[in-house]
Amino acid sequence: MPVDIAAVRERVIEPEGEESPRLTVAWPVLGAAARHGLAGEMLSAIEPHTEADPAALLVTLLSSFGALVGSGPHALADGAEHPARVWPLIVGDTSKARKGTTWQQARRVLSAADKGFTEDRVLAGFGSGEALVDAVAGEQDRRLLVLESEYGRVLAVSKREGSTLATLLRQAWDGGRLQVRSRAGTAVADHTHVVVIGHITRAELLAKMAESDALGGSLNRFVVVAARRSKLLPAGGNLDDRVVEDFGRKVALVAMQARKVGLVRRTPEAESHWAGVYEGLADDDPGGLLGAVIARDAAQVLRLSVTYALLDGSNRIEVAHIQAAQALWAYARASASAIFGAATGDKIADLLLAELQTRGGNGLDGTAIRDLLGRHARKERIDQAIATLEKRGLATKATKATQGRPKTVVRLATKATKATKATKATLDASDGLPPLDDADIERWAADEEEM
Repeated sequence: MPVDIAAVRERVIEPEGEESPRLTVAWPVLGAAARHGLAGEMLSAIEPHTEADPAALLVTLLSSFGALVGSGPHALADGAEHPARVWPLIVGDTSKARKGTTWQQARRVLSAADKGFTEDRVLAGFGSGEALVDAVAGEQDRRLLVLESEYGRVLAVSKREGSTLATLLRQAWDGGRLQVRSRAGTAVADHTHVVVIGHITRAELLAKMAESDALGGSLNRFVVVAARRSKLLPAGGNLDDRVVEDFGRKVALVAMQARKVGLVRRTPEAESHWAGVYEGLADDDPGGLLGAVIARDAAQVLRLSVTYALLDGSNRIEVAHIQAAQALWAYARASASAIFGAATGDKIADLLLAELQTRGGNGLDGTAIRDLLGRHARKERIDQAIATLEKRGLATKATKATQGRPKTVVRLATKATKATKATKATLDASDGLPPLDDADIERWAADEEEM
């Protein structure tokens, strides 16, 4: 789906003295349609009293509601069931993005709706696949809301040899049976409904993410939402408890109605609208790491539309519900574009691309490349990364004559900045996501050396 100009505004700036322009991506804008129904009412009431990012707060409210409802009401797509099971990954621009505040606000409403659920079925993170299965195995209530405030730990654990966590997460998003084998035996949990809310900073996400996390299908099960502190409230918020309790009663009522619903179908008008939306999503294939991260866009929009419908107390998906889901997905799509940009999924290639984008037409010779990577990467690995950039039309390689041995110089391809929707180079700190710093590059190179 092409990025709506209202959701993400891009501008190309031509720095003086540089042959190739840098690309700056403005912060995503949450479309008004996303504020539909009860979710929008809650967001409008809470927003003035919190420093949390409104988009992050909205998707947290939606996912929490879906966790409360369970897996009963669902839509069907190609034989697969899609309930109101939405997994947000809140990516802060810095560690002060108030990611945790989004959950505290949503928890107030969730607790007012069902205190027992928040006390018994909310898990504060997990460290292994076995722990995830144990949290639902043997329980009569197979609903589980996992709040992983340090999602970097999940990425680190998933990369360990023999870890089952990434596989279990994919099973949990798909729904149904969770199964894991360990030295103690095989643990199984059927009919599960697990919702995961992850929090991480952009720098940590890029530094710790292995290529397999995205390309293997783990990351695209999340709705990636860029978040930053929305305002400063020195005295804190003062949302009246009576307002929270009123929303809690409304959420409890629509959740009870939703559990009586089985298959959620679209109205005829919504079916016609969905056909156009689906075609647009199918055409949205930017390739590279960004393409891998948004690969499940149709399923995500479908699940969001189911959630909006159920929050309206409806057993049918209407056009307004799809439009709300579209608007929120447009924000997520723009977030992923700003975070991952033209990334290829090859860590070394992405570091080279980022550096080339800052150097304009000057390029990188072998010495500059080795200095950039801290001499961590082997020559064969560097050659592989350069070949990846050449294959994608992002860079060119040429031989430059010198007084001694000829030098090979890698330069940014002329069309590179025009061909990409977003890059991570030279982002305006006041208007967009910040660029990676030297510490991020060192961690990234160190991870590559371990592989």
